[in-house]
Amino acid sequence: MCTGRSASTTRASIPRSFFRAKSASRTPRAYAPPRSGARWRGPPRFNAVSRHSVSLPGDATSTTDLAPSRSDTLFVEAEGGSPSEFRLFTHFQPIFSLAHRRPVGYEGLIRGTDSSGKVYLATELLAKAPAGVPRMQLDRQCRALHVRNFRSLGDEDSWLFLNVDPYIAVQGLRFGSFAQMLEENGLPAHRVAVELIETPFDDEKRLVAAVEHYRAIGCLIVIDDFGAGYSNFDRIWRLKPDIVKIDREMTRRVTVEPLARRMFAGIISVLHESGALVCVEGIETEAEALCATDADADLMQGNYFALPATHLHPEHACDDLFAQLFRNFRLETAEFWELRRKRLLPYIAALADAVLALSAGADRATAVRALLDLDCTERCYLVAGDGSQIGASAESERSVAARDRRLTPIRPVTGTNWQTKPFFRRAIEAPGKVQITRPYLSATGPKFCVTLSYALSLNESYHVLCVDLDFAALAGGDLAFGVTKLPL
Repeated sequence: MCTGRSASTTRASIPRSFFRAKSASRTPRAYAPPRSGARWRGPPRFNAVSRHSVSLPGDATSTTDLAPSRSDTLFVEAEGGSPSEFRLFTHFQPIFSLAHRRPVGYEGLIRGTDSSGKVYLATELLAKAPAGVPRMQLDRQCRALHVRNFRSLGDEDSWLFLNVDPYIAVQGLRFGSFAQMLEENGLPAHRVAVELIETPFDDEKRLVAAVEHYRAIGCLIVIDDFGAGYSNFDRIWRLKPDIVKIDREMTRRVTVEPLARRMFAGIISVLHESGALVCVEGIETEAEALCATDADADLMQGNYFALPATHLHPEHACDDLFAQLFRNFRLETAEFWELRRKRLLPYIAALADAVLALSAGADRATAVRALLDLDCTERCYLVAGDGSQIGASAESERSVAARDRRLTPIRPVTGTNWQTKPFFRRAIEAPGKVQITRPYLSATGPKFCVTLSYALSLNESYHVLCVDLDFAALAGGDLAFGVTKLPL
């Protein structure tokens, strides 16, 4: 069942540890510090367990999501103590395609319980195993468990996302165990997305070679937690992933921080330019889903859509949720354009008056005086048909930049050329029409502004009259204003 807004009611009967930050629930990292006094009893032993033979803590009688899948058994013996036994289970969280409005992949997440029924996340389980080979064996065993359970559920099309630590990825290249494991379990490599988790790794050349190995056997390459730590643009350029997952912290920030919201669509656009699909993960609310939709994300993942479960998500379970999401997106978009029209209307009217005054022979200072008196106006300037500015800008008395002596070297003067700027190009291409830019960083501020421009004929040649508006003042407290993609 698709969770949507009702996720909180579903979670009430489930242990809170099942829904901690996703970074704490992935396949264990190979480099985590060993637990003091622990002794490894060999690789985990596989048990085929009936779906009705184990009950996890916190299960409600009406809840099927946590019915245990086939499991592995992990034994750890402490020095001078008795061995501890842990049952390992796979949970799958669906990854949705925004265009298809259905799951196109599932991320395998490991869970464990001890004899008392206490739930352990991946990092906690890993801490039970000593560092080195035993920890690598546990890491691989988790992925093998995910593959077995995924195959047993009968999905013949979706991707399986498997978290791989870069260190394990390099070792997998050396030993070739990954391809063998897939073959033994009958899962074609082209349905596997190798998800490199965010972690430091000093030998990038070896990591590139390992990634090429996974690519060569047919797997998709995924970079996880982009924007956090070591998952940065350098890793994108080196590894050339097929899919990039946006870090959960960035997802959270876009709904509360204007700067993050403005950057979000640009970051996704740059990732698209690299040739990668973009997945926004950790989506918990409709607001976050709307931001991801507005930013043109390809894939989405998070508890807003579906909680991790031992079963796969029904294909059409989220139809109503997506219908609501797209309906609200259309409404918000329409509201934005209407708000934009109302806020810009006095500036467009004043620009039209200035154009008429210039055409009638008025001097520039007189023509733009009414524009400069409006609250959000920063400056006005006239540009010749070749892009060269004519004279200095007419600055508003409220313009802080005009009085900041630090900005003197970049203040526009006669001859400053704007021919590469969208506000000039679009005006010259469509004379007689007001052009409105999306918010951008002004080279003369520097601060975010929106520029209105208009190409008119003066002395038998085209000129462009421009007015820069303070974006922050124009937007006010409305976080969404100016974020929806405007014409360049």
